[in-house]
Amino acid sequence: MPDDRVKALDELFDRQRRYVKDPWSVYPIFLRPCSVKILMVTDQGATFGVGNFGLKALLDTLAVPPGPWVRFDVTKAHRRTDPSADLQQFRFDAHDLSGYDQIWLFGVERAGSEITETELRDIARFMDDGGGVFATGDHEDLGVALCGRVPRVRSMRKWYWPNPGPNGEPVAPKTDGPNRLDTLSPGNDPGVQFDDQSDDVPQCITPRLYSAWPWSPYFHRAHPHPLLCGPRGIIRVLPDHPHEGECYEPADLSATFTFDGYQTTEYPGGVAPEVIAWSTIHCGRTAADVKGVLNPRTFGAIGAFDGHRGAVGRVVVDATWHHFFDINLVGELGNPDPVKQVGFAATAAGNAAYQDIQAYYRNIAVWLARTTTQRCMWWRALWWTRWHHRIAMDLRPPYLTGATSLDLGELIRIGGEARDVLGLVASRCTVRRWLLWEVLRPRFPHIWKELVAVLDPWHPRPPLPDPPPVRFGQPDPDLALGLHGEVLVDAVLGAAVYGVAAKFGEPGEEARSEAEETDFGAVIADHVEHAVRLAARHALHEAEELRKFGGSLRAPE
Repeated sequence: MPDDRVKALDELFDRQRRYVKDPWSVYPIFLRPCSVKILMVTDQGATFGVGNFGLKALLDTLAVPPGPWVRFDVTKAHRRTDPSADLQQFRFDAHDLSGYDQIWLFGVERAGSEITETELRDIARFMDDGGGVFATGDHEDLGVALCGRVPRVRSMRKWYWPNPGPNGEPVAPKTDGPNRLDTLSPGNDPGVQFDDQSDDVPQCITPRLYSAWPWSPYFHRAHPHPLLCGPRGIIRVLPDHPHEGECYEPADLSATFTFDGYQTTEYPGGVAPEVIAWSTIHCGRTAADVKGVLNPRTFGAIGAFDGHRGAVGRVVVDATWHHFFDINLVGELGNPDPVKQVGFAATAAGNAAYQDIQAYYRNIAVWLARTTTQRCMWWRALWWTRWHHRIAMDLRPPYLTGATSLDLGELIRIGGEARDVLGLVASRCTVRRWLLWEVLRPRFPHIWKELVAVLDPWHPRPPLPDPPPVRFGQPDPDLALGLHGEVLVDAVLGAAVYGVAAKFGEPGEEARSEAEETDFGAVIADHVEHAVRLAARHALHEAEELRKFGGSLRAPE
């Protein structure tokens, strides 16, 4: 290839890298991203560097953010000694935790070196103050020393073996026998080998699906949990492993704990954790396969607790750190199989699966962020959307003169485009939650219960009764309300974009500087209120038309 052609390609690739890593250096109008500060902690047996039990691939993933609205700032702390760590011989009570959004715990050590009461005090206070926690171990009691007594974490995943925990926590799964939690998917060579965990074939998981309007027989749109909402759709894969741990849903939500004088309620307000994805153990193994025959079953792969609903931090637990370690992602060092040397990078299909898995990692970091950081991320994402070329070119000047100039059709049009544009850099689940919690909740606290019941698919609901039979001549008003719940989401997003565009008409240093100090909630308030009024008026009209239509139907003779 000619030198000038190579130089041109290098410049193009450099432009793309700059846009991903430092987009404001390409477009100075963009605001500086929010910083999500993560304290990542592990102990003996794991490393932050390159190694089979290394976290290098995870760290490399978090170094590339999902969009220009956020950056992940990771501090690496090791309970023992690790040259690749920022903090050695780490103790929670000897470090200021208040500057972090979240703590990630990769517990490897078994019982015998548990964290102290004063450390638990500081972790509990951090969680109650809104800090998020991610935690994982592996089979049996691997990880119990670091994670087994942490509130919420201790009752969302099984940590104790061979006996129950001190508060009746259930026994964790064994590493062997037909009841082990073995998710190995057969690879490209005959049979099932232990090192199939290092190839390009993931396990398939079953995500929990939610509906924003589950009781309507006409309208049912499935949403995964935001942790499993990826750029390519629902995330349905994880790395596999021959003996995983297990996540579960605790029955007792009333426990309280006191650590060094500090008392914490485990699940304030009765907000319950839930399993959001399951792994499946398939039958068909023979004695010739690694570790022998298996009893088929499903088990909890990922658990989540939305503490923001109870004014505390969120929690995520995972069945095993093998979903995160290098050996399961980028291959096993020294393996003679060329595929298992490089893991998911071996094939196009493997690389596609790895992109979904990486989206899961980034989703954890976004979802666990404090409420103040969620607000920061949303406004920067909205600002980025306003200046995206597709939106900037499609905004119509007549509608920039004020909130009352907008009509519902225009709001839905630009809102749908904005949803597509935001989908390039943020999952649709994340955008929906931002609209609910950062736009509608502050503006409409008096009807928040009604709004969340219609628009929030993840809102806890009691078990639904069987739907009533549909009869001729009896229209179902849920049809109009359900459909208009989706219309309202687009209308509110369109109103938010138009509100920002009306305030900031031209790009430039002055606009960017002003935006740094702007209360975006106030900027879009009138536009959002107008959008909700328009959508409500239209929904009532449609409901009336539906009533007339239903009344005109007659039961067959």
